[in-house]
Amino acid sequence: MYTFLTVEKHQPENRGKKGIGSLLLLVRIIIFSLGLFFAFAASGIPIDKMAIIFSALSVGIGFGLQTLVNNLVSGLIIAFEKPLNVGDLVDINGQSGIMKSIGFRSSVLSTWDGSDVIIPNGDMLNAHLINWTLSDTKRRADIKIGVAYSADLAQIKSLLEAVLNEDPRVLKYPASSIIFREFGSSAVECSVLFWIDTVMHPWIFIKSDIIQAIDKQFKKEGIEIPFPQQDIYIKTVEGKPVNNQNQKLE
Repeated sequence: MYTFLTVEKHQPENRGKKGIGSLLLLVRIIIFSLGLFFAFAASGIPIDKMAIIFSALSVGIGFGLQTLVNNLVSGLIIAFEKPLNVGDLVDINGQSGIMKSIGFRSSVLSTWDGSDVIIPNGDMLNAHLINWTLSDTKRRADIKIGVAYSADLAQIKSLLEAVLNEDPRVLKYPASSIIFREFGSSAVECSVLFWIDTVMHPWIFIKSDIIQAIDKQFKKEGIEIPFPQQDIYIKTVEGKPVNNQNQKLE
């Protein structure tokens, strides 16, 4: 029996709304720009004086506003390129979760432990951003197992395939794979590769259930999962003691 777990906070309510975060950001940028333009036009400030103001701002940007301008420009890039959207599952600088909002200067990432991380837009673009749901919602999981050298590898493969087929959360396409990687120091090492839908089910719980099912099936069939072992041979030389602890030091 499998336990189906869901995390309602982190599941997008409607995948059809993908991209709405960047669209709203773009609308906000346009409204802000138009408002700034009309404010200058209504104030009646001459063009030459506006040029002086912008020159002063450029000096300020050069000395202390580089980070702010970088984040604002990064917000524009995110709005047009759309590398991520609200509701996407992402990894940013070791932080994993779902994009909660995309702002003008910074964005909010809702992590799996319930916290909201505020990330400047410039940091997001400079980081190695992993978007698990940019093109689709599938994710591959990998379970590494070691089996004893005395085990029947064909039987092992059949048992593992049966465990994966019994779990309806494991996708049939792409197909799962059982790969025997190498002869290790204490076991034959193999990998169980299978695909799941990260939007419908949290992948870490599915992986945990699969591990429990494999352990249960192996114990039922008497298949051993060995632990690292070493054989130690003690040799002695005739006529010479191995260790003379009673010898006195002079």
